[in-house]
Amino acid sequence: MPLSDEDRAILDLECTTVVGHVLHGTILDGPVVDAAALRAQIAARLPAAPELRYRLDERGGAPVWVPDGELDLERHVVDAPDGPYDDEALRALVADRFAQHLDRTRPLWAIDVAPRAGGGTALLWRVHHALADGATMTRLSHTVLYDEGPVDDAGHPATGTAVSPPATVRADHARRRAHLTGVLRREFTVGPARSPFDGAISARRDVAFLDTDLAALHAAAKSAGATINDAFLAVLAGGLRRWLDHHAGAVTDLRVRVPVSLPRVDPSAGNRDSAFDLPLPVHVTDPLERLRDVHELTTCRKDAADAARLDDLLHRLAEVSPPLRRVVDRLRATARAFTVSVSDVPGPRSPVAVLGRRVHATWPLAEIGLHHALRVTAASMVDVLSFGVCVDPGLVPDVDVLAAGLRAEADLLVTACQTRPESR
Repeated sequence: MPLSDEDRAILDLECTTVVGHVLHGTILDGPVVDAAALRAQIAARLPAAPELRYRLDERGGAPVWVPDGELDLERHVVDAPDGPYDDEALRALVADRFAQHLDRTRPLWAIDVAPRAGGGTALLWRVHHALADGATMTRLSHTVLYDEGPVDDAGHPATGTAVSPPATVRADHARRRAHLTGVLRREFTVGPARSPFDGAISARRDVAFLDTDLAALHAAAKSAGATINDAFLAVLAGGLRRWLDHHAGAVTDLRVRVPVSLPRVDPSAGNRDSAFDLPLPVHVTDPLERLRDVHELTTCRKDAADAARLDDLLHRLAEVSPPLRRVVDRLRATARAFTVSVSDVPGPRSPVAVLGRRVHATWPLAEIGLHHALRVTAASMVDVLSFGVCVDPGLVPDVDVLAAGLRAEADLLVTACQTRPESR
């Protein structure tokens, strides 16, 4: 099966200092899980997840996916050494594993099973982004990891009908070709002359994770007429302000790139991703005002269907002038086009379990890029919204300061919405 243009572009981005995979850390409560038990479950469910058997090959000079008839799960699902892991040791393990390239001679995924100090298990699942985007990762988790049907708080099967994973994006299926002037103006606006996260990327990574109250954030956003994605971006803007203040940097609005997974005409055609860029109001100190500003910006971009129109434009450029498309791609990849890349992946809305262990949270991680040494990702699990932060520590030090700032801003936003006069 041939790779889509987007998937080939993801492969081309990989180099000695940049990897092409994402990581989902599935955090389990209860007794420790071992790799052998997890392998047995995945083996039984593999027929429903054919993507996990695909490996890269080449046909006529172009990369293609081919089934791997010799998939060895003992090489893909392993017990992490030297456990159990406290929080700091687990972070170090994640950073180490995340910086390692997946073996392109085998299917592009791996799971490290890491017991946690004090109980519980972390399943560190790396999957190459060319093989699976966020929506596909959610589906694969339901297929090979999660127990069938909903569970109660203890991880036992519950009555009722299982909730299907929500769609990552409810986008308009119409690929409109008109009114491209607006999207060109909005997408190709340049940001600050110098990004605080620009520089030569090394192979080192540092990571941080934090869990926040999704229900409280959702209620806060709703009370202000905004969405949970708006709240995520508003919290990010506040956290970035705190990090900049800590480093005595100039506080200025930073452009953020928000990816959008567009509907697929052919589900087997691979990723079909677009994005839009917008300025984060980092200079705004009031959390409610910042949320309203973000909501106004995102509403404008969504109402204009900019992600779909940009996708249409780029595909048309690739057809009529490949050299011009490459120039546009280079322009859109610069630090002046956007400062920080983010993503937000919705997860299950009702409790799920793995081998009878309740899933407490999903810790997400996505790779940084050339000229972009900071990446922030969010993922939900029932009523927990988890942030994952990935940095090159040589360019973005003190990742803990940023993580603490995100937590503080999430709390401030919830409190501000609860105490504003109209909410009483």
